[in-house]
Amino acid sequence: MTPRRFLFAIRPYAPDQGGGSARSTQNLAEALLARGHEVHVVRLVPKDGVADARAAAAAAGLLAPDRPTLHFHPIHNIYGPYDDTVHHGALQKAVWHAIDLHNPAAARDFRALVRAVRPDVVNTSVVDGFSTSIFAAATAEGAKLVHTMRDYYLLCSRSGMFRGGKPCERLCGDCTVHAAVRRRHARHVDLFLANSRFVADEHARYGAFPAGRPVLVQWNINDNPLVNTPRALPDDRIVFGFIGRIAPTKGVENLLDAAIMQRDAGGRDWSLDIAGDGDPAYLAQLRTRYGDDRIRFVGWTKAAPFYDSIDVLICPSTYNEPLPRVIYEGYGFALPTIAAASGGIPEVVEDGVTGLLYRPDDVATFASHMARFRAMPTDEYRRFSAAALAAATPFTADAVISTYEARIDALLSGGLPE
Repeated sequence: MTPRRFLFAIRPYAPDQGGGSARSTQNLAEALLARGHEVHVVRLVPKDGVADARAAAAAAGLLAPDRPTLHFHPIHNIYGPYDDTVHHGALQKAVWHAIDLHNPAAARDFRALVRAVRPDVVNTSVVDGFSTSIFAAATAEGAKLVHTMRDYYLLCSRSGMFRGGKPCERLCGDCTVHAAVRRRHARHVDLFLANSRFVADEHARYGAFPAGRPVLVQWNINDNPLVNTPRALPDDRIVFGFIGRIAPTKGVENLLDAAIMQRDAGGRDWSLDIAGDGDPAYLAQLRTRYGDDRIRFVGWTKAAPFYDSIDVLICPSTYNEPLPRVIYEGYGFALPTIAAASGGIPEVVEDGVTGLLYRPDDVATFASHMARFRAMPTDEYRRFSAAALAAATPFTADAVISTYEARIDALLSGGLPE
């Protein structure tokens, strides 16, 4: 591909943001740089926080010459998105969302950056805090605009399409207003990418895209090297593992309920390791409610050694998760998975081949899947492990970047990306 100049825009980014969206964008940006493209990334930081953010990025090696050029924009709103350090009342939240619907200050800053960088392609991603006002600012300077949907921000004021403990089946009143405004801004997008077909279809169902605009599924990069061989399962013990944000939407309580149901089931001895952070009060509640020596809350830990220490990965999301990184990262470690059939998960988990699926609210089936792995013959487990490892290939950097480059080439040449 002819070397191009890219500008990625995303609210969260390393080093202080380790979520899936931030990591996926960082992986893509760095892989494009390695292929000879010029790559810039702009992220949001708190008001008066540019100097601190720049210092943290420098300390983490993110400002080195062999990294994408990083730009820092202060948020032009009354507080930062997902700022949990202070309670925000209903009026403050309403003001925040009103500003985020149309934020001329953010658009002004963004257009100035686009004018300075002169990218061929602007690729926006998680833009709450920027607002979709930056879409018009991107194209006003002649760049092609790609928007990657890693959440439901174009449809939902809270980005998650989840309320009252379950996924939303329709747009509520405030989201209908927000979606209508963002639909107008989305007219400036030349190509929509989604990290799962489910996300693309949900946006299409609510008319988020202009008619005829291309909407394609684009996998993310698993930046861990793939293991060489399938795993072996010990005869006497199995370790189940969950890694991620510990929150109700992640289905952790269903996981713990299913684990407790293993107490009277036969098969291998078992343990469950839960890695990640969450609200301290919620974590304390879980520890008290589900006291069992075989259930271990291990806190934040690096992903690679965690994957290496378990036998079966659990992904129990109760909300329509767009596409959890943990599943295809786990595949790279030859880990089969037990997963809720929510959101984009069934697109990457082949039931009975790379893992086992269950309805998100069916804890009994969830528990039976855990029991099945506990009783599973070693050769059957090895077949699951081998299939999981094979399923990791489409998420390698070369595979993902080649697809992405081909689509950008088609877009810039006036063709229809496929």
